This record gives sequence, C-alpha cells and structure tokens, in this order.
Amino acid sequence: MWLVLAALVGLSACSTLKVAYNNSDDLIYWWLDGYADLQDGQKQFTRDALTDLQRWHRQQQLPEYVALLRRMQAMAPHDISPAQVCSVAEDMKTSFVTLLRFVEPANTRLATQLKPEQLRSIRKRFDKTNKDWRADWLDPDAEDRLRYRTQQATNRLEDFYGRLEKPQREVLHKWLHESAFDPTMSYAERERRQADTIQTLQRITQEGSTSAQAQALMRGLVDRSMSSPNERYRSYNLALWQENCEGFAKFHNSTTPAQRQRMLDALRGYENDFKTLMAQK
Repeated sequence: MWLVLAALVGLSACSTLKVAYNNSDDLIYWWLDGYADLQDGQKQFTRDALTDLQRWHRQQQLPEYVALLRRMQAMAPHDISPAQVCSVAEDMKTSFVTLLRFVEPANTRLATQLKPEQLRSIRKRFDKTNKDWRADWLDPDAEDRLRYRTQQATNRLEDFYGRLEKPQREVLHKWLHESAFDPTMSYAERERRQADTIQTLQRITQEGSTSAQAQALMRGLVDRSMSSPNERYRSYNLALWQENCEGFAKFHNSTTPAQRQRMLDALRGYENDFKTLMAQK
C-alpha cells in the first residue's frame, strides 16, 4: 500500500518518474490510441485534453502527493498499524476519484465520437489483455501462481527496502500464502467491467456530445468500476483490501532500521521529484 505512489506511474526509480511524468500526455495518448485507434479530430482533441489534464494534475494533485509522502515519512521509521496503511491507501483512492471526475467531461465528449469500428478495436484489445492476464493468473497452478506473486512483490518491496532478509521473506510468504486472492473471482469482475464499458460506450455514442445523459452514463460506468454491483465481489474486494493493509503492516514491522531508513530515503526522493515537477510549467 505504501507503494501506491510508485504504482500510480508504474515506476520504481525517481529519476525515471520525472521523465515519464513530463511525457505522460504522450504516453497516455499512445495507450488510448492502442485501444481506440483514434481518428481525425479525435487525435487533436485527445492531445489537448491530456495537456489540460497534466496542467491541472501538476497544480492540484502533486501537492497532495507531497503531503501524503510527508505523512508516510513520519511513519516509516516506526512500527505501523493496518489502520495507518489503509488510511494512506484511502487518501490515494480519493485522489484518484477526483482525477476521474476532472476528466469526465472530456472522456464523455470523446466517447460520443467513437465509431463502431473503434468499439470493435477496444473489444479486441480487451481480448488480448485478457489472454495475457489468464496466462499469468488463471493458467498456472496454485503453487506457480504463489511463486509468481511472491516474486513480483519481492521485486517491488526491494526497490524501496533493499534486499529482503529471511524474516521479511517469511512474513511475505505467509501473507501471500494465506491470501484470499481468487483469480477466478477477479477475472469474472474484469470481464464484467469490460462488458459494461462496451455497452456504456455504445449507449453514449447515441446520446449526443452535449447530452447530460451521456455524462451521467459515463459517471455511472466509473462508479460501477470503483464499486462493483456484484455484492459477492464487493465483499471479496473488501476482504482483500483489509488483508493487504494487515499484511503490509506486518511486513513493515518485520523490517530492520537500515531497511526502514532506505524506505525513508526513497520517499524523500519521491517528494523532491514531485516538488520539482510542481515548479515546472
């Protein structure tokens, strides 16, 4: 959970973060184009919207990240509780929802311009990513899946704490071995969200670019993505959320003073980078 800031940009090196952030409009553009195969006026509209998003994010949300990093730095040298971990994660979730609300009008306008062939392109991209997801999480047996999760988690944690020693590895193994993670349940929700996305986009293309109904449809899609209409999945997701707060707290509490100092140094590095990005125009 403490790694949520790094996960947000998919990076573990502070210097890389600055480069990626300053080029995030291009990176997101190419990601979107890879799904929707943007056409004609959609291309410039999307680039302009992403420029506005980066400007807003730099001014409004990076200061929130700096404040959150300072909280985390105050906590890093000490043992922590699951409630503290969840509090950090909740604040990041709230920040992300604010971002989604900011881009909602632009997302809606772009959605109204999508052509049937673009919706087919999105569906095709979903199918490709699903194939990769199944290869990582559904096809392997339980032992291989645990090994894969453990290696992924170890790599991320060592970026912040340095090399994990036996006590930390044992805590991490117990955390993941006893996890309620159910790839079948997670995959079913993934497919539900994708079907919901395609169905909602199909409806939005019929509503018109200035329609309040179109924006309401987009907001409903986001809300259902953040809180599934499937009650069983919501209960499962809540259990995972709480489990991860507890698991990370136990892991952090097993670390040495030297490892906590390394975490503290990493958090300070991110703070400095975010402050540098805030000062840029």
